[in-house]
Amino acid sequence: MTAREAPRPFRPPWPINQFVLPRGLLGRIAGEAMSFFNASIEARAIGLLDLTGDERVLEIGFGPGVGIRMLAERLGRGRIAGIDPSQTMIDMASSRNRRAIADGTVDLRKGLVSHLPWPDASFDGILSTNNVQLWESVGSDLKEVARVLAPGGRVAIAVYAWIAPRGGPPFDEYLRDALAAAGLVDIKVWREWVRVGPALLARAVKRSLI
Repeated sequence: MTAREAPRPFRPPWPINQFVLPRGLLGRIAGEAMSFFNASIEARAIGLLDLTGDERVLEIGFGPGVGIRMLAERLGRGRIAGIDPSQTMIDMASSRNRRAIADGTVDLRKGLVSHLPWPDASFDGILSTNNVQLWESVGSDLKEVARVLAPGGRVAIAVYAWIAPRGGPPFDEYLRDALAAAGLVDIKVWREWVRVGPALLARAVKRSLI
C-alpha cells in the first residue's frame, strides 16, 4: 500500500483541535472531557493486552492519564511508560498519577510516536487509544512501535469510529495491512460498541524468537 493511498490524519477545526494538541485552560477542559468519554475505551484497549501484573507497558498518547492510572492499578509488579506531545496532558496525567510516578512505577515523557525514546524490545505491551487517527504516518509509526515491543509482546489500538482517518481505503483494511507490514502477527481488526459509540479495535502480536 503506497503513501498516496494512506488515509488522511483527522484534523478537526478550532476549537475542537484542543483534542488534537491540548494547550492551556481550553486544553485542560478538553482533557476533562477525555477523562469521561475515553475511560471505557481505555479499559477495553487495556483488556486486549491480557496483562498478568508484571509486564512493561507503554501508552502512546496517554492524554489526561486515565489509562495510565488503570495500568498502574493493574500492574502491581510491572512498569508503565507513556508518551504524549502535549505538555498540558503531561501535567494532568502527572497530577492524576502522582504517587505512581513518585515510586518509580510510571514514567511519562513528551514526544511523538514517530520517535520513541526507548531501546528495542523495551515493552511487553503497547496501547494507543483515540490517537492513531492523528499519526502522520501510520505505516512507519507502527514500525517504530514494533521496534520497542519485545518478542511475544502485544499491541492494542482503539479509536472511536467517527474520528477514524478518512480518504483512501477503509481504515480497518489499512490498519490491518500496516500492522502486518510492521512485522506483527495474529492480527485482528474489528468493530464493536464501546459505551458511547462504535469503536474500531485492533490487536496484534510481535513474533516470538522461539
